[in-house]
Amino acid sequence: MGRSRAGAARALFVGCHGGVGRAVLAVIERSVPGRQLAERLDALLLVDRHDAGLPTVPAGATLLPPTTVDSADTLRALIREHAITTVVDVSSIDTVECTKTCDALGAHFLCTSVEEWPGQATIATDEAIARLLPPHRPLLPNRSHLVGAGANPGIVNALVFAAIEAMAGRVGVEATPEALDLHAVLITEEDTTRDLAGEDARDVFAMTWSPPHCLEELFEPRAFAARNGQVVDLGHRPVDAWYRARCGEAIIEGMAVPHEEVVTLARRLPSVEIGFLYRIPEAARRFLETPPADAGRDPRTWPTRKLYPPWTTALAGEDRVGVLLCSRRFGELWMGFRTDVSLGLQYGTNATQLQVAAGVVAGWLQLGSRTGIHFVEDLDWRSYLEAVSQILGPPLVVHDRQATPLGLAERRVEVAV
Repeated sequence: MGRSRAGAARALFVGCHGGVGRAVLAVIERSVPGRQLAERLDALLLVDRHDAGLPTVPAGATLLPPTTVDSADTLRALIREHAITTVVDVSSIDTVECTKTCDALGAHFLCTSVEEWPGQATIATDEAIARLLPPHRPLLPNRSHLVGAGANPGIVNALVFAAIEAMAGRVGVEATPEALDLHAVLITEEDTTRDLAGEDARDVFAMTWSPPHCLEELFEPRAFAARNGQVVDLGHRPVDAWYRARCGEAIIEGMAVPHEEVVTLARRLPSVEIGFLYRIPEAARRFLETPPADAGRDPRTWPTRKLYPPWTTALAGEDRVGVLLCSRRFGELWMGFRTDVSLGLQYGTNATQLQVAAGVVAGWLQLGSRTGIHFVEDLDWRSYLEAVSQILGPPLVVHDRQATPLGLAERRVEVAV
């Protein structure tokens, strides 16, 4: 680790043995933004509830004994014992309680998504993120708390503003939703990752990020979008319908999945419809269509498989994730990142986890620039995407001037499962 000019910078990294945790540590070691981040740290302390071991502990980092961070008291004890100034969570610890604890003890906080304590009853996504928005947002005046700095939420939040600027430059108008006559902004993602060993067949739900968390999202009681700045129930579960939209150079059919960036971006773009459409890998789709007879009806009991190292490296495919601007006058413009699995494997991860790690490091570099709870759209999006691009490569832009203006209701194509 380097030496911080502002004094001792001691970071606690929670969830180091998980897929995202390993990817972030690799990005810190092997990328330009990661090395810039490391130079700012006096100490990097790694902790996980498992004693899974890492291939290598990054130079200058310290691996703490296995600890389950399952309460504010446990986190408080770790912060005090190790004089922590920053907590970065890539596991699943309660966002509200952790931000309050960190703020009271003078530590910054960053996480990839809104979470609750493990073992507690799951809160619907819109209700979970509402805990961090006015009028419920805790007043935390002492430190910086960045929520949702991964791929989505995270990278896509910044891409919205980059895409607005790119589209405006192409059509020669001011870079505002009004000048572009935007009626919708859709986050779209297609993951084509395949297990070359053939172990992700129909008898298991195989996913490129946490399979249980993915199933939890797909089986939330209601899919939603945002209209007029408010959450709107789409009238079905995410797994029960498909919607058609552009994702990079392709048109995909994806599920409308509840995500917190849909809600937070609606604060900044109240005049447009916002949603997230996600096409999961084909093997996972096949499993959802015809789950094994012995799988049971409760997705929490289904057999799963992780499609990322160290659980497997026999992978191919890519993950495309970005934003689609939909204009009544100027067609549709998609901007996003197309990440091949081969790039992920260079970092000891897959494409999906590498995207998340890029968002974590980009957000970490700006942690401290704002006080209180905030999101990626509240940061310097240009600097954020510059850091991301140094890891993932430059974003892809596809502009279809002839696209017909379509709302989500008009994009629905058929029942998914």
